[in-house]
Amino acid sequence: MADAMMEEKLYRKLVDETYARIDKAFENVDPDRAEVTISQGALTIVFGERLKLMLTPQPPVRQLWVAFRDRAWHFDWDAGRGAWMDDRRQGVELQKLVEDMTRETARTEVRI
Repeated sequence: MADAMMEEKLYRKLVDETYARIDKAFENVDPDRAEVTISQGALTIVFGERLKLMLTPQPPVRQLWVAFRDRAWHFDWDAGRGAWMDDRRQGVELQKLVEDMTRETARTEVRI
């Protein structure tokens, strides 16, 4: 679980900054390969008009949840690393996960 002491204002700022970085990374990607939309607090990356990778904030637990295909990850903010890290402590970092899924699914590179 994320640091219970994290203020909601900081949490919201971190989510907004993360979404902005991801959105910017996809600016020059062919929308037929991958396209980002942000709606009602969720960020969705649509790959080839069928597969969706979804990021959704979970304010009560101060996490970002990611769903793709039949998998799901929960990420806590790690202030020491300055990154969202999986809560199962498997070393999965959100930024790298999105980059890897984009490369594998859309066959295109993004740098977040």
